[in-house]
Amino acid sequence: MRGHTQIGLASQIGLTYQEVNSYEDGYIPIPIEVLYIIARVLSVDVVDLLPEPVIVREDSYEDEEILYLTKIYENQKLGKIVPSLVRFVHISEKINQEEARLEIAKNLVKEGVSVDIISQATGLSIYEYDNTEKEVCTDSIYYRIGQRIREWRLIKRYTQKDLANKVGLTLKEIHEYEIGYTAISFDKLYQIAEGLSVNIKVLLPKTNEDSELLNLLRKTEEQELVKKFLSRDMKNSKEKVKKTEKIKVAKNLVKAGVSTDVILRASGLTADECEN
Repeated sequence: MRGHTQIGLASQIGLTYQEVNSYEDGYIPIPIEVLYIIARVLSVDVVDLLPEPVIVREDSYEDEEILYLTKIYENQKLGKIVPSLVRFVHISEKINQEEARLEIAKNLVKEGVSVDIISQATGLSIYEYDNTEKEVCTDSIYYRIGQRIREWRLIKRYTQKDLANKVGLTLKEIHEYEIGYTAISFDKLYQIAEGLSVNIKVLLPKTNEDSELLNLLRKTEEQELVKKFLSRDMKNSKEKVKKTEKIKVAKNLVKAGVSTDVILRASGLTADECEN
């Protein structure tokens, strides 16, 4: 449709025409990063190159809290931007909760608490709170896809272990996909999308992606409405959300028989906060 020959397309994307031919004939799988390059050269969105049938559906928010917040604002001037704002608020809270659990888990490792107890109390796998630092390229397409997987996993309230079990992968595979250590193939991405009950398109960043929220904030006529929404529905600050989550983990640790001193050091809570 764009008038390219295989040789012409190959020269623009840095491949041989034999490779382009093999991709078009389905002889070899197309790496996701290559598909993004091809989409850019063809001036289309990467989703346009996905095989049919791709059932396009709106992002579904099955969580009762999200449905409730959306209904509150559906008749106000915020209109169609409500789902984006609600999703932003909801994901921010889920990420803060996970960060709180990660912080405690890493501190418990230093305290010599067993892996079984840490996992039981926090719901995290050892891969998530392992202190071994690895270099992550946050500009890579696989990192961006991994963050989408993580966001939808949190929306669905799955742990990495839950998701791994649903899609027949290992905990390590899910963890490394989420942080972009490992390049994910399309067949695995379809598998994960099915496990999360979402269309694969929501896991693929757009070719020329920009933050929905930033776009909203650039529209001066909607800025005050956006600020009003966020101030009302994000009353629980990041610190408050994290503290609430830490208290939950602390109670789990008490049930697991971990000493109070260790719990207080690992969580950063006071004795009174733990009792409450």
